[in-house]
This record gives sequence, C-alpha cells and structure tokens, in this order.
Amino acid sequence: MTTLVAGTRGSDLALWQTRHVLGRLRQAAPGVTFEERLITTRGDVDMSERLVGKLEKGFFTEELEAALRDGRIDLAVHSLKDLPTRMPKGLALGAVLTRHKPVDVLIAKPEAVADRGPALLPLREGATVGASSLRRDAMVRRYGGGLKPMPLRGNVPTRVQRLREGKADAILLAAAGVERLALDLSGLRKFELNPRRWMTAPGQGAVAVECRAGDARVQGLLAPLHYADTAGAVEWERAFLRVLEGGCATPFGCYVESGRAYFGQAVESGWKSGSVVLPAGLDETARDAFIVRVLEDKERLDADDDSWLHRAV
Repeated sequence: MTTLVAGTRGSDLALWQTRHVLGRLRQAAPGVTFEERLITTRGDVDMSERLVGKLEKGFFTEELEAALRDGRIDLAVHSLKDLPTRMPKGLALGAVLTRHKPVDVLIAKPEAVADRGPALLPLREGATVGASSLRRDAMVRRYGGGLKPMPLRGNVPTRVQRLREGKADAILLAAAGVERLALDLSGLRKFELNPRRWMTAPGQGAVAVECRAGDARVQGLLAPLHYADTAGAVEWERAFLRVLEGGCATPFGCYVESGRAYFGQAVESGWKSGSVVLPAGLDETARDAFIVRVLEDKERLDADDDSWLHRAV
C-alpha cells in the first residue's frame, strides 16, 4: 500500500486544516495511506509584533516547500493567504478547497462594547483592539473613531486567551479560524464585519494544497478536492496583491464575490476603498494591466459601500 506524507505546521488551525484535507483524501482514495508530518516554520518561532515584508519571503511556508522539493513530504496544506503570490519553481497548487466565508470578526469584552452607529466599530472610544496586520491597523483607524490598534500575534486560541486576560479590549480574527476550531467565546461579544467594507486578506478563508509540479499521481488525487469557484475568486484577489508587490508590507485587502472585486488600501489620508466589475477571459498580462488601471483610478477609491459595517453574531 502506498503511503503519502502531508506536511503541516503545528498550530491548532493548521492541524485542523490538514486533517480535514486528509479525511477527504482517505474517502476519495481508500487504497492509499496518508500520514501527517509536523514542520516548524519561521512564522512559528519568530514572534515579531508585525509581519512587515515577511509574507512574500515564505514566512509561513518556506520550510514546508523545502520539504516538498527534497521529497520528505508529498503535499503541504496551507492557509492560502499565507502563500506567496508567485508559486516557487517546481511546485504547484494541487487544490484549492471550498472556502469558509472570508470575513473578519471582532471579538470584544462586553464592557468595551458601545453602539456608535453603523459607520463605526461597536466599541467605546479609546478601547484597545488587538490586530495582527497593518491592514487591520489601517481599518481600525478608519472605522474606529478613536480606537487604539495594538499588535497582537500568536495562534487563534492564544489571542482569545489574551483578550480574556485583559491584554486588549477587543481582537480581530478571521472567522474561518474561530469557527473551524469551534472556540469557546462564552462571556464575550462577537461581531461579523462586512467584507465589502472591511476588506479581508486576499485568499482568506481558503485552504490550499501544494505539491510538486511534476507529481501527476498526487495531482490526480487532489483534483476532486479542487473547487473552481473559490480558485477563480482567490486568483483575482492574489493578483491584486501581486500587482501591488506588497505582501504584508502593503496594507491592502480584497474580496471577490459574483464577478466583482471589493478592495481597499492605505493611502496618505487614511484608508480608501472601492469596487469594480471584473472582466472575464483575460490572460495574466491583460489581467495585471487591468488591475494597474483600476488601482491608479482615484475615482474608484472615493467612497465606502453604503451597506452595513458590522452585525452581532
């Protein structure tokens, strides 16, 4: 019986994602044995407050990709948002799974909650908000009305525990991690943020499986897990990010839904957002040229969507 090895980081969320993928593979290929192998990445040991400039260098993926190239593992499971926007030579995306709803959630202590209207985050003025990215920092300043963003890294359960310990009045997390891990949020308030206004990281909520480009057998096993609608949406989101050449160094968010991109970026005057209908049938060169025109068109970066910003869940 053939044994294939899946590489994974050791965080609770990474293990959930890997075991979810392996469960799907075991159902689809009962004649194959699948094992998981823990691999520590720089992102697991470098607890710098900010990830500025690190994502494009494979901060959470480089060691897994090295293990793929040298044959220690046969596939690697990632949060798609952690992957560099250009695939390394010799490696390929074997599957992009159906993604969890790509939204951020605000989790707060009850005493910090205050309804200040639909245009501001529902926290009392001066409250501290733990955020792990420059994108979230910029949007806290845009939609906070006097809130104080502060760096807060660590895995998802750790950040919730730090909130309970009083390290912050509220924290921002991806809904996918919170809900996949079924975290206990008793005694806390949770608000879902509208991705048309509060833009998430490109690819957020999607699980990707990476393999060797020439490994036809593994690619064949992964093919039934691939979901074209998710792949098409996140391809556009990641193309926007790649054109900006930013990774985590650029406060930028993008969400694609039903053929329209909602995007936002930090500018000198704050955070600006807009949306655009996406053309079909473009090759990579034409798509990138289209994105450049969109991002240079300041008329598209002039107003928020007028729909809700947050809702209690």
